[in-house]
Amino acid sequence: MSLKIAIQPDQVVHPNGKRQSFSSRWAELAQARNIEVVPVDVFAADAMGHISGADAFMWRCPSSAHVRAYAKRFLYALEAGLGIAVFPSLKSSWYFEDKLAQRYFFSAADIPCARTDVFWTREAAEQFCASACYPFVLKLAGGHQSANVRMVRNRREAKFYVEELFGHGVASLGYRPASRSRVLLRRLRAAAQTLEGRNPYVPGADAELHYGYFYAQEFLPGNEFEISVIIVGNRAFAVRRFIQPGDFRTRGSSGRMDWDPEQVGEDVIRLAFHTAQKLGTQTVALDILHRDREPVVMELTANYASWVVRKCPGHWVLHGDPASGPLEWSEGCTRAADAIFEDFLNEMTASSGLMRHRGATKEPMPG
Repeated sequence: MSLKIAIQPDQVVHPNGKRQSFSSRWAELAQARNIEVVPVDVFAADAMGHISGADAFMWRCPSSAHVRAYAKRFLYALEAGLGIAVFPSLKSSWYFEDKLAQRYFFSAADIPCARTDVFWTREAAEQFCASACYPFVLKLAGGHQSANVRMVRNRREAKFYVEELFGHGVASLGYRPASRSRVLLRRLRAAAQTLEGRNPYVPGADAELHYGYFYAQEFLPGNEFEISVIIVGNRAFAVRRFIQPGDFRTRGSSGRMDWDPEQVGEDVIRLAFHTAQKLGTQTVALDILHRDREPVVMELTANYASWVVRKCPGHWVLHGDPASGPLEWSEGCTRAADAIFEDFLNEMTASSGLMRHRGATKEPMPG
């Protein structure tokens, strides 16, 4: 009897044109270990039947709202219902593209983070805006690579967003405060779409409607870059993403970046490990800024570009406790997909009791 891993194919093209496929690499690694790969289509009617005969399931979920909502339901059904190893697990995915959930997690777990207020009524949001310290940063729960993030500079701008979020809702923060004539034009366009039988406020499949909350985060001046730390098991990879001139954000993977590990403080790496350990996650990417000299977590994601990890000249390996355990530097480039697969294979065999199928010796991972 041999091991079987069901894998959902993924193909991603990043904004900078780089392509990646975690699933293709996982299939290569599995076949090199004589593990049978079962390609599946999670949207097919018989998907569960194909997966139920496997020992584990892997899927690198996309960020689009429609697929992400389905994935959360489907993955946990497999994890709890079939009792097989799943990547990503519930602990690795429940916070994905949900900054509201992350905010409450940071508070509950006492994670150093940017001060964030969430208001669930128009009245509470208006009261906050009347006495807020400007500027502050407004965010939607979903959005990656600096999307759905706006600097709110004064009460007029704040009032505009309160009206949007406690009115018809928004799919993005693309609209900014505008003159009365431009606002009137927007309303006329919306009315015309309504007359045509279309709801102008219903988002497409890749987006979702946000309404009924107001997410305000403190603005941290003086940061020339943010540090993205990607945790895979007990490994940490880091890159600095520089703030764009005239802006307060980076451009995700399409902006200026630096992989020099000497420029990343040990306190940043330990904070990332501490957060990942609290989550109990298989992998997570953290965006970290500084408040004065203290590193603080801004947000998390379960999705990141594999080429960013591969360009790291090495990574930190944690032994023991994030606060005091030794940090070992491991020189050389590593593929994120390889590290994820190695950890997942260990998790799968340990949880299913199938170690005997691999034989007594462990084959080396392919390059």
